[in-house]
Amino acid sequence: MASSKARSRNRSGGARSGGARPAARTAAAKPQAQAAKGTSAAAKSQGAKQQTVSAPSAQPVAPAIPAGPPPWLQWLTFGLAILGLADSAYETYAHYTGSQLAGCPTGGHGTFDCAAVITSSQSMVFNVFPVAVLGLAFYVFVVAIMSPWAWRMQRREVGLLRLVAMITGMGFVMYLIYAEVVQIQQICEYCTGVHIITFVLFCITVFSAAIWGLGKSAPKAKAA
Repeated sequence: MASSKARSRNRSGGARSGGARPAARTAAAKPQAQAAKGTSAAAKSQGAKQQTVSAPSAQPVAPAIPAGPPPWLQWLTFGLAILGLADSAYETYAHYTGSQLAGCPTGGHGTFDCAAVITSSQSMVFNVFPVAVLGLAFYVFVVAIMSPWAWRMQRREVGLLRLVAMITGMGFVMYLIYAEVVQIQQICEYCTGVHIITFVLFCITVFSAAIWGLGKSAPKAKAA
């Protein structure tokens, strides 16, 4: 009897101790879980701070400035240059063939007389080069530098060459106007047309250089 009672006590004590161990394990696991939650919360807060610091501040984007004249202005200069070339070519043809320019009065009884202008001594430069030929050569070059493809190159060398060419052409136009009005005292309508086209191209070129600049310089080659 005594042995059976001792056995029952041992069993009850073992059961109690066995029940206490899981409770102790649960109590010990709670601080670890809380510590893990605190660590994950701290990691999340640090990640949020890093994202806040690394996120770029929103800044207003400045509107893009055009690199050169708009396409319609490029095509306008190209069309005017072609008109100037056609006019100069027609005057050159009339100079060498002696034919009458269409629509021009003759006889010297009025202000306009194309024949008197294109056959005068002032129509020759140094008595060697006809003014009409120089105008033709000039406008062959102007057609090239006023083409949309030349405008789109955005090279400073091309822009500077365009500006110098139009300044030179405008200076020559001023001399021709003086020769017609003062020396010859007759005016040629076709010559006046070329003068007007040159003046308009001169104004557009100067305006473009002032607003959009002459273009970018060519990149320099790096030394080896």
